[in-house]
Amino acid sequence: MLSLGRSLAPVPLRLAARRAPLPVARRWNQQASAGSHALDPLDATRRKLLYRSKQRGWLEMDIMLGNWAAANLPRLQEAELQQFQEVIDMENPDLYKMLTGQQAVPDDVANPLLRTLCADLKRDAAPKVTVQSTAAFEGKVWE
Repeated sequence: MLSLGRSLAPVPLRLAARRAPLPVARRWNQQASAGSHALDPLDATRRKLLYRSKQRGWLEMDIMLGNWAAANLPRLQEAELQQFQEVIDMENPDLYKMLTGQQAVPDDVANPLLRTLCADLKRDAAPKVTVQSTAAFEGKVWE
């Protein structure tokens, strides 16, 4: 049998006791200096609303609502976030008609954010129209 001259006995426990404990308060990542650990309490709500506005199931609605939400949700406060939640909870066909100008927002809908959203989308779409049509698009239903 070959002997290496060393014992394969386990390291004594007294060596482990001599190690200095690691400092607990020190952070080893780069995020703490950027302040990303200090989140606004409404950020979770904003992230949920952003996800739901981009995942509605209709590509057109995903693009319209998702782009508007990405640009505007960070500045909205709690009451406005609740109004946007009400918009997100609306049915796709009705909301699509309102957002595209095919149907006016009904008077019984008390949601100022919906009216702002419709006006913003109409304003954003206006510069993209390059060829004037002989027929007006507003109010026409695609069937």
